[in-house]
Amino acid sequence: MEVPRLIDYFAVYGLNDQHLIEAQAIYTEKGLQDVSDGTSILNAISSLRLRITNEDEVLMASKTKFLSCYELAARDGKRLWLEIVYGRRNGQVRNSWNGKAISKIELYYLPCEDSFVKVPVTHPIEPVPVVQSSQAPYKYSHTDQDHHYYQGTYDITHILSAKERPGLSLVMTVCYTENTQAFPVNDVTLVSASVQQNEKGEWKKIAVIPEGYQHINFALGRNRDSFLCFRNTKPMQMVYKAELLDRFPKKDYRDSPLSQAIQMFCFNEGIQLTTEQESCKCFSFILTTVEGSSGKVVPRIYITCLIFYEPITEAIAKQLHIQVTASSKVYMPKAICLVSHWPFLDNYRSILKEIYRLHLSAYEVPLERIICNLVQEVPLPDQGVTSVLYNIGREKLDFSRPPPEYLPYVPYSCLEYLFRSLRVHDVISLWSCLMIERKVLLISTQKSLLTNVALALTCLVYPFRWEQVLIPILPAPLKNYIETIFPYIIGVSPGMLTSDIEVPVDAVQVDLDNGSIHLREPLPRLPDKLHRQLYNRLMTCANIYSPTDPHRCTCDEAFSMVFHDDSESQRFDHYRVQDAFLEFQTALLKNYQRYFIQIDGGIDKITEARQCFNIPAFLSYHKSNRSDNFLYKVTETSLFASFIEKRIFSGGISYEITYFDKAIKFKRTRNDPVYVKPYYTSETLPTLYANDIGLEPGMVFRYERFPRLEDTMFCEPRRVQQLATNAAPKPTLNLKDETLMRMSHAEWAKFLLSTIHRVWFLTLTASMPRFREQSASLMDLALQVMDNMKKKSVKPDEDLYRRLIEACGRCGLRERVLSLFKRMKNQGIEPDACTHGVYVSAVAEAPDMQKTFENVLTLSDLPPDSLCLTLDLERCVFITEDMCPSCSYNLMHEDIMMGWERSYSNYTTTCPNCEKKFAARFLVIIEHQVVKNIQVEFLSPPIIRKELENLMYKDGDSVLLAKDFVDKHRILFWNMALYFDLMKLPNFFLNPTFDPENIPFVISDFIKSPVKTPKSSRNTEHSRSRPMSNYSADEYSDTSSVSGVSSYSNASYNGIDTKIQNFVRSRSRNSSISSDNTTKSSSRNLSLKKLFAPYIEEFRNENYNKGLNSPLLANLDTEDKPEVFSP
Repeated sequence: MEVPRLIDYFAVYGLNDQHLIEAQAIYTEKGLQDVSDGTSILNAISSLRLRITNEDEVLMASKTKFLSCYELAARDGKRLWLEIVYGRRNGQVRNSWNGKAISKIELYYLPCEDSFVKVPVTHPIEPVPVVQSSQAPYKYSHTDQDHHYYQGTYDITHILSAKERPGLSLVMTVCYTENTQAFPVNDVTLVSASVQQNEKGEWKKIAVIPEGYQHINFALGRNRDSFLCFRNTKPMQMVYKAELLDRFPKKDYRDSPLSQAIQMFCFNEGIQLTTEQESCKCFSFILTTVEGSSGKVVPRIYITCLIFYEPITEAIAKQLHIQVTASSKVYMPKAICLVSHWPFLDNYRSILKEIYRLHLSAYEVPLERIICNLVQEVPLPDQGVTSVLYNIGREKLDFSRPPPEYLPYVPYSCLEYLFRSLRVHDVISLWSCLMIERKVLLISTQKSLLTNVALALTCLVYPFRWEQVLIPILPAPLKNYIETIFPYIIGVSPGMLTSDIEVPVDAVQVDLDNGSIHLREPLPRLPDKLHRQLYNRLMTCANIYSPTDPHRCTCDEAFSMVFHDDSESQRFDHYRVQDAFLEFQTALLKNYQRYFIQIDGGIDKITEARQCFNIPAFLSYHKSNRSDNFLYKVTETSLFASFIEKRIFSGGISYEITYFDKAIKFKRTRNDPVYVKPYYTSETLPTLYANDIGLEPGMVFRYERFPRLEDTMFCEPRRVQQLATNAAPKPTLNLKDETLMRMSHAEWAKFLLSTIHRVWFLTLTASMPRFREQSASLMDLALQVMDNMKKKSVKPDEDLYRRLIEACGRCGLRERVLSLFKRMKNQGIEPDACTHGVYVSAVAEAPDMQKTFENVLTLSDLPPDSLCLTLDLERCVFITEDMCPSCSYNLMHEDIMMGWERSYSNYTTTCPNCEKKFAARFLVIIEHQVVKNIQVEFLSPPIIRKELENLMYKDGDSVLLAKDFVDKHRILFWNMALYFDLMKLPNFFLNPTFDPENIPFVISDFIKSPVKTPKSSRNTEHSRSRPMSNYSADEYSDTSSVSGVSSYSNASYNGIDTKIQNFVRSRSRNSSISSDNTTKSSSRNLSLKKLFAPYIEEFRNENYNKGLNSPLLANLDTEDKPEVFSP
């Protein structure tokens, strides 16, 4: 899928001073440690109180969440309690808090005089009062030359059994941040000693003080074996979570929403404050995502970010209690990012540098206009014809794409950095690892180096395409990915390879900073001639490695002072580098076209590359039959399998294939030694400058810091020429009728069953945000349905797991994401890059649920005659019979199913009597203000799946969350309701009036009594009916769209009356059965009948019994009403 935009989004990430920030880790003596609760470490205690109660009284914290208490001592029938009052706790601020916070707690002997306690003026401490209900409140009295005088009760000498000192009182004191320039106490706890064995082997009572805590060296507690501990964490030691501060455009594109994982990759180790303004850093990284409704892999997303440092805001300084002065400043990082589907990384880097430079200087247009012009008025260039010339500040940048028949585009700087980082023979060894799908772990302190090298490696494996895990910059929270069993290209900083991470044996570690690779398993030997030829060619055009190369160690610097050496640029030729590897590949795969196998049974029978490609003969041709040969190893990879399958299944002309096939036929000569040649565009399109409409002449815009983007400063984008000829196509679902036509009767029946379950999972996962509070219970339900599927020999596939993982990510169930991922691998399903992308996004952060519901109507928005207001699916009656309009033959439910066309687009069924096709319908009886009936087109499960996925692609997953879904898409809604009811699958999420509080009961009943395949009744023949006449039902289905609105009527017209009467009569035990009709029906798909007949029979009986209680059936003649039939 090609996205027809040059740049999707401009985004800003950093610390949000408009609400409480959150910590994610802290630096301790043991290194960087994760914080379980990022808000508690930022607590602030505003005051302490000591309170004395009687022995039989227990001091309990009040209902407020800002108060806690500990018992410190007890003596003579009295108990001493410490009350702790928080100003900020667990991310919430007390309304009356003035920002004053305690920084230290101590015990002092202070001089006393009458009813006063005297505190030396030189000590910035205040006494903690002892409060009793009968005493007057304490207060500060006055100050003389040497002491502050505090009036009240403060002495705790007696109750703590402390040593009496004449003229002195033992007093608990506190220091405040405003007096000591220290940081707030964020936690207070009482630690009790326990009997432990010391180093000498002696058993003694030892109190273990938690790491990072201070303690008062005075024994407390009833047994004097407890110590009061407190913690105040320095803000400079903490690592904070980055947040999205600004973005443009404000709304997501439907084909490519802004990823929630970007901030985690921009600040892959979190945000840390500094006392020095560090230099600007600029680097790029890659994300792999998946299209939500179709499950297809979206092209890689390339993000380039520039990180700069600016002084912290007053709001953050106040929140963290940081004293900022002219001589002691504190800085925080902020990132500005460009998000795109196109890897113009060098140009994006230049653009961000200019945006940063412009915000520091005076400019005639605001930054908002520059960003709007960049994102919405610079078109994506076409392929090989027109280049786009973009001007920003002092930069003139050219954007151009190669022609369709060419190598995949990669920035040439990526290839250059690869050969600057490694020697030629090491590059060849590393490339060999990728070709046989070894794990590659790139290690460097320079993030730009990691991304450039990773991108260059994926380019050099052409004609293969790397579809395994690709994470050039791995965030610290995801470092366990290094231990995965699947092939990958992962980039990490050296500090992430801690002792708790075990690098797999088959992973090659590449130290890009020192130019070395480490292999623990030997590589298969390359063909001598090809290896020698490749090495010699690269030595002439890419031998630029130097152990002291300054470019390698400064490539993250946005404004580097290292200049390129022209002599080195002349020695490096990226065209010849790509041509050298292409020559190797064409020789390695020479004449591969000869070894494709013609499959007699059709391509739908192919499950692996060996079925359509004669690998043994191909290896014999290249003399590579031994298992230690390089080509032998290559043919065992998924790279090779995808290469073969793409050449079989790709429809139409694939320029990527034809370019390689022409390269195989190309004969290199002295006059024409290179196949990969430069490409040049024939036209240049200059872009518009930033719009200055509405701005007064002579206006100048200046900023003290990078500004918040103001909506009023943006303007409507102007019309520009769209150059991209390939607009973003809808992802194809690969739903081909030919595949269905080749199925046997048994395969077709099983396919229908699996498709019903697929639709159910698709609907459930899309509806989970509506029931987010019960999402964990819904996952239990999904797993139970999975287990039921296995009992029916229907195996869940990777797409099903991917949707569940994505739904868990949207609902914030990160632990469930991990368990689902493990469950999938334990069942032998290997996740592809698409599933890995969904997993990373789900682990990173759940998206804003408000966006999910912003286009969703509520019941109050619906018209008074809406069906959604009173609909109750439990009381609906389904009559799944219809009459052939040609011969008046009455088709039962199984007749309609057995007559369906095997198609994703044909809605008709075939009459078993006259063999003519018609669109069957079923009847739904509902009570909506009055009793109504609805006729709905009876769709096959494949059609429902196709229509539902197309609808979700067009309108998003939120279309299923809308309360008016049943009004706008009745055909789709009632078909899903019918099939879920038929297969005993819970359908409460389809009911617009369903109360979420009832979900636990519904799920509990389903899990305790899982659905079993119903057993066929001996009286199956009584479900057959005789031909019907007088059919005059009106057409009540929408002919334009299958998901459209089916009309309904209150009229008891003749056709529906006849259908209802025949339905009732058909359930009578005394009904006559036509043996001819039975014979005609039974001659068709017996596998389908065997699989679905038990479900249909029970479904029909249940609806019959429900129908007897419907007022619509009450108007029938008494003689037509048979006795109640119990299934």
